[in-house]
Amino acid sequence: MSFVAKKSLGQNFLHAPQVISTMIHAGEISKESIVLEVGPGKGALTSKLLETGARVIAIEKDDRAIPFLQEKFFAEIKNQQLEIIHGDILEFDETAHEKLKANYVLIANIPYYITGEFLRKFLESNNPPQKIVVMVQKEVAKRVVDAKESILSISVKAYGEPKYICSVPRKFFRPMPNVDSAVLMIQHISKSFFEKIDEKYFFDVLIAGFSHKRKVLIRNLESVIAPKTLKALWESEKWSVHTRAEELSLEQWNKISIVRE
Repeated sequence: MSFVAKKSLGQNFLHAPQVISTMIHAGEISKESIVLEVGPGKGALTSKLLETGARVIAIEKDDRAIPFLQEKFFAEIKNQQLEIIHGDILEFDETAHEKLKANYVLIANIPYYITGEFLRKFLESNNPPQKIVVMVQKEVAKRVVDAKESILSISVKAYGEPKYICSVPRKFFRPMPNVDSAVLMIQHISKSFFEKIDEKYFFDVLIAGFSHKRKVLIRNLESVIAPKTLKALWESEKWSVHTRAEELSLEQWNKISIVRE
């Protein structure tokens, strides 16, 4: 039993044992771990996860992969080390699954077109993983950890600590994609950043700040914060009126989001 990658699902199967080992090492996976694996495909990563002794819940959208995985991992499913769920990860309720009530690690090789929605779902979740290890486009991973900030990088850093683990050349996938990839890790995930500021308001401010690239930040923010309030903040922080959104750190965005008048 076998199947080929389906373009409509954004499938590119990883064929690189060393990268798989790196992902497992980054996730600090051991026999005590509970792992939520997204997109097991043909089970290359699943096999190595199971070898650690970890308990694995694997979510797979492709209906062709389900019987393949069930046959390949018959013994592990029987002894309840592995659970395979047929479904869309974006519709999966991680708050309701009994095994995920304890700390769990999320490891994923997802279609790249859902990267933003996928990260937002689990970072904003009321039951987030303790750590995320995910394969993404190389340029996306670099943007997340770059000193030049973006909506994506600030959004991730508000919930956890991102780290660029390794680059993964396109030749390591079948079929070979048009872009290189990278393993991105996000650790220390929590909502502690939002203890003193409103989560929704923070993102309203962030989106406004990045809304017009040709405008300086203080002008962009006038759509959500009164100009006189912004002027007072800029003067107290000694920020240049020419400052642009990508130049501010997470801590500085925090200071802006505290202001609500």
